[in-house]
Amino acid sequence: MDINVRIPLPIPHGWFGLCWNKDLEAGDVKTINFCDQEIVLFRTEEGKAVATSPFCPHLGAHLGKGGKVKGSSIQCPFHGWCWDAEGKCTEVPYSDQIPKAALKPALETFLLEEINGMLMCWHDKKNRPPYFEVPHIEEFNQPDKNWGELFTFEYKIGTCLQEIAENDVDQAHFPTVHLSPSLPETDTEQKGIYRKTVAETLMDPSNNESVSEENRKLYKDQFVTTFTRESWGLGTVLLRMNNLPPSGGEFVMLNVSTPVDRENSILRWQMRVTKNIEDEVGKAIIDGIANGLYDDIPIWENKTYREKPVLCDGDGPINKFRIWVSQFYK
Repeated sequence: MDINVRIPLPIPHGWFGLCWNKDLEAGDVKTINFCDQEIVLFRTEEGKAVATSPFCPHLGAHLGKGGKVKGSSIQCPFHGWCWDAEGKCTEVPYSDQIPKAALKPALETFLLEEINGMLMCWHDKKNRPPYFEVPHIEEFNQPDKNWGELFTFEYKIGTCLQEIAENDVDQAHFPTVHLSPSLPETDTEQKGIYRKTVAETLMDPSNNESVSEENRKLYKDQFVTTFTRESWGLGTVLLRMNNLPPSGGEFVMLNVSTPVDRENSILRWQMRVTKNIEDEVGKAIIDGIANGLYDDIPIWENKTYREKPVLCDGDGPINKFRIWVSQFYK
């Protein structure tokens, strides 16, 4: 580990988000930065999402800079060669014969999955195939009629995914950074790539303008809730809260994370609450969580990663968390 850089951690392997499904329409071509490389995304005329390396195998033109979708392929802006979802050439416009080397996968492609409203991509520096799946979260695919409006948020943050995820177990920072009670874990499960924690806390949405004067007193005195957080690698985190006042409502949030490079990440959050608390408490919870992240960002973007931190009893299970995270760098 290089101690002379601010974040000496490598990019982890796993499933990470490339973009919202809705942001890649049929015929679209996009270039994005993903895991310290450029990737070209396109959606075929039939609707299939494809991710490839950026440079045409013919003479090296950038497919994301002027490339166009043609049927089920992307057409190079330089000589018009077309490449399909498997990286094979499907057309050379000025030749009746496609070179044999181009009839085999010559353009690198990446494994994608469209799920939970996101376009997910598998990343592994050693090119190993996926060994776990992205979980299907019903509330972000086909929610039942009890769920309210979907809210989405996107944050670009100058730090790595481990630093962001470690915040969840850093109990001591909550009173200082968020002016809120700490979140001591009452139950923790770490099994393979899966991690689940349960924590209880007192929430106070009474300062949110969406909560009526009548209910502000009620919530301030009685709003104790349980957070259940599930993680599948460093790319997918699900947070739930149940039995929310005043009528036993529910909250669900999905965080899909993306490493841009070793020191930059993108978080894409989706949240919704059940309709029975949508007007007041639900809106206060969504606003509070969405805006609370801005308290953390200045610290993340200006801190360095300590491989061997000096810890005390009240810091939370940081070392236990780091043992779990270490598997995604191997």
